[in-house]
Amino acid sequence: MTAARPWETGDPEARWNGYLIAPDSPVLVNKLGLTTVEALQAAENDLVEARVAELRARPSLVSRTYDLVHLKSLHRHLFQDVYEWAGDLRTVGIAKGEGDDTSFMPPFEIERPVAHVADRIAASDHLCTTSPADLVGELAYLYDYLNFAHPFREGNGRTQREFFAQLVAESGHGLAWDRIEMATLHGACHNARTAGDLTGLTGILALILTDDPAY
Repeated sequence: MTAARPWETGDPEARWNGYLIAPDSPVLVNKLGLTTVEALQAAENDLVEARVAELRARPSLVSRTYDLVHLKSLHRHLFQDVYEWAGDLRTVGIAKGEGDDTSFMPPFEIERPVAHVADRIAASDHLCTTSPADLVGELAYLYDYLNFAHPFREGNGRTQREFFAQLVAESGHGLAWDRIEMATLHGACHNARTAGDLTGLTGILALILTDDPAY
């Protein structure tokens, strides 16, 4: 039996610190032995971009089932060079901003919103039966739901963007993320999550949806 890793055992504080190179450090434990946020971010960006390119060249590396297994496999592929816990669901609560209203799904309830997303995707035959008039709205709804799940300790945004690039490719579409600033996307996701306002997210997806699939 495999021994529990530091982020998998103890109380919430112990699990939180188990992800870090030292208690209260801003730096996550990583395979590269890096000790600053800046160095880790730079290395992570380069390594993940290389894995994205590899996946787009060889899509069969990750089975596209559009469920939790798919998400975990995708995260594992993208972050395998950086984190030991790549592909594993987070064991701690996380939030962005101030206050409980900005928290993401509690760690032991992550499967529920992901299952809802998977069910909607399956019901629409990977959005292939969704009408063109409804496509952007449905994408915004699913994107917000999956963002709220936030399954992983780090790397949720990149995993989610690639997940949706694969999804829209099923109906011959692409997502041109380079048309927007990431800060704009993060702000729209925040408004959707905390205020139930999908306007910004819908506008972004309408702008970046193309007929040029990545897969």
